Amino acid sequence: MKRKTLMVLCLMLVMAWLSGCATTEPSKTVPYRLSPQGTVIWEDEFEFMPPPPDWKLLRVEVGENDINFGFMKSDAGGYPSVTSFAYDEEPFGCATKFEQREKEFFKRFLFNAILQFQILERKNIRVVGGEGLVVTVEGKDPVKKEKVRAKVVFGKRGERVVGFYITQWRPMDGTYDLSAFEIFDKFVASFKFLKKSFYETL
Repeated sequence: MKRKTLMVLCLMLVMAWLSGCATTEPSKTVPYRLSPQGTVIWEDEFEFMPPPPDWKLLRVEVGENDINFGFMKSDAGGYPSVTSFAYDEEPFGCATKFEQREKEFFKRFLFNAILQFQILERKNIRVVGGEGLVVTVEGKDPVKKEKVRAKVVFGKRGERVVGFYITQWRPMDGTYDLSAFEIFDKFVASFKFLKKSFYETL
């Protein structure tokens, strides 16, 4: 969800998440419905556990086969105290091997040229029913005196790499809220594909 990443998403359409209009019946105005189990069915393509109601839905439609969505929450503290996370069908790059895709991705993620990234953790995981890679980083902008902690999860949908990521922005002297990363982890762990992607049907 390119940047089109989460800071741009924060400027896009923000809808109240799980407001009174969210029901277990299909809706003509929202792209999701709730299952009897409390999960979200997104356009009959994805299923996942929603974050708490204080997270707002962020949605960007780029093309017929590119559906991007995420969630954001304003945090206590000085500007830019905000946390966002998202699912991305087409994370930066084109490599199908995780290690190579990671290198491609971080060249452009959050306008990498202005952020000094430090890798905090990198490990292999299981995600969306297969192998995956998770990378946690912290970036600092000494000019704007801002910092960001991000966690990026790469997985596979068919042969294509997909991504999940969370970014938490703070002033340089701000404190991160790691409980938001636990909410993100639950979202990723619950995520399921309900049908084949467009590319898998070609």
